[in-house]
This record gives sequence, C-alpha cells and structure tokens, in this order.
Amino acid sequence: MDKYISIKRTKMIDEAALGHKPRGMFVSIMIFLLVYIIATAIQGFITSVPTAIYVVGKTDYMNLILSFARGEMSQSDFLEGMNAIVEGVPSWLTIISLFATAAVAATAIVYCKVIEKRKLSSMGIRKNGAVTEYLIGLLIGLVMFSLSFLIAWACKSVNISFDPASVSPIIILYFIAFVVQGAAEELLLRGYFMVSLARDYSAAMAVFVSSIAFSLLHLGNTGVGILPIINIFLFGVFMAIYVFKRGDLLGACAIHTMWNFAQGNIFGSNVSGMKLLPSIFRTESTADRVVANGGAFGLEGGVAVTIVLLIAIGVALVIKTKKTELSVTEEIAE
Repeated sequence: MDKYISIKRTKMIDEAALGHKPRGMFVSIMIFLLVYIIATAIQGFITSVPTAIYVVGKTDYMNLILSFARGEMSQSDFLEGMNAIVEGVPSWLTIISLFATAAVAATAIVYCKVIEKRKLSSMGIRKNGAVTEYLIGLLIGLVMFSLSFLIAWACKSVNISFDPASVSPIIILYFIAFVVQGAAEELLLRGYFMVSLARDYSAAMAVFVSSIAFSLLHLGNTGVGILPIINIFLFGVFMAIYVFKRGDLLGACAIHTMWNFAQGNIFGSNVSGMKLLPSIFRTESTADRVVANGGAFGLEGGVAVTIVLLIAIGVALVIKTKKTELSVTEEIAE
C-alpha cells in the first residue's frame, strides 16, 4: 500500500537542489516570511493609490473622520464604520487588488531565480502539456466546488437562486483576475516554499509545513474560525500533493483559480470572507447551519467542503506520480 500512497521525490525537487546547501527549518521559514512581507508590501503599494481614491472620494468616509476627530463617536463605532466602508468596495477595486497579486508571483519568481539560482521548471512551470494540465485543473476545480455546494444544499444549509440582473460582463474580468491570484499563491506557497523545503526534508514534511503556512496567511480574513482554517489547510495539502503527483504547478494554479471563481462568480458565495461578487447564481446561507455552509467565510468554511477535500486528498494520494516526473532515485527504486 505504501507504494501507492507515498509522496515521492520528483524531478522538480532535484532541479531545485542543484548547488543548494542544506539549511535548517527555522531559516527556511524566516526567509519565506521575508519574501512574503516584501511581496505583500509591493502589492499594497500598487493598490494604495486606487484604494485612497475610493476611500477619500466617499462622503461617508470624510464624515466618519470628522465625527471621530470631534469626539462625537467612540473608537469602536469608528472602527465599525471603517470596516463597513472597506468591506463595501466596488468591483473595480476588488479586481485591481486581485491583479495586484501579480507582485507576489513576481517576487517569488525573482527570489528563486536570482537568490536560489533555480530554473522555472523547479517551480513546476513547464511548457510540455501546459494547456492540457491547465484545462484539467479548471475542470477539477469546478467539479470539486460543485460537489461541495451539492452537499451543502443536500444538508439544507444553502439556497440557490438566479437573478439575471446580477449577471454582468465584468465576470470575465474576475475570471482573469482569479487566474492571476490563483497562480500567485501557488507560485509562492507550492512552487517556491514547498519545493524549497522538499530539498532538505521529505516531501511529506514539505506538504505539511507549506499547508500550515497557507492556512495561517488566511487568519485575517472575514469570518475566519477553526473550521475555515482547517479547510484552508486541507486545501493546501491537496494542492501540494497534486503538484508532486503531476510534477507540474500549472494544474494547481488552474484548480485554485476555478475554485475561487466558482465560489464567487458562479455560485455567488463569499470567497474566503470576500463579500458577494457579481455572479451567475446567488447562494443564501441558512443562518442556523453555519457548520455546513461556512457562514460569513463562505462555503469553504463549512463541513461540506471538508468532506470534499478529504476525498480529494485520498484520491490524490492513491493516484501514482507521473513516471516522467519521478526523481532518478525514485525511478531506480521502482
């Protein structure tokens, strides 16, 4: 059985290990945090100008500032008002923010190529079969989230409706933006961090640590809780195993993209706490069944998604690693 469910060493790990001197786990994590901080700082700089234009242009914002400055409201009321303004951002600003995650992808790539002297192929960026891998990933992402919704619906924790007025051509822009955002997170967490860890430790350890990091990066999201964090961790585990099994990152990027796009723009659920987006359908959650539907975090914060992710992880573990992507040592062992 171990022959079929183990996570084997792949060529992308061998490529990343070329010329590399082993380092401790603590050092690897600290370097990752530094890369992440730099990446998010650049992303924040890109979004700061359009965000400032939006916020300053709102009369509610200026009135809020003036009222607080005059002592006419408490700090808690002021913060609540600010959160309401921030959460109600228009689609154009959300799309800009998603596109700005390209800074995260660029930072991860630059670090790997310039500092670690790694090839793009060691991050799972490969030309052979790229289109096929991406299309398969899109299909997997759609099927996985659709199954999650069906389970939540069967539990009577959600209702779905169709409102023609909510369908907008801007949905296409959202899809493109989620392509960028999905690729950015996969390049940072799996293409860079996970593979870097796998050079010095087992692939299983790299899967576990990178998935912990992935879940912790979502701690600040709206509606976050224990179950949402567990699900984010499980999603990270599935994606990590999928990358190692396929020896390619593009499929994982596509799964991530379609998972988010299906949530927000097809089914009309919150995306990791992100408020409802223009969508084809509208999902309304039953207030007393938050465990199943995820509440404010969105469906991926509920047990319906937990079930699908556990099944997906099981399937990913059983599927054999592509023989063309196995490390030379693994090929000999087989």
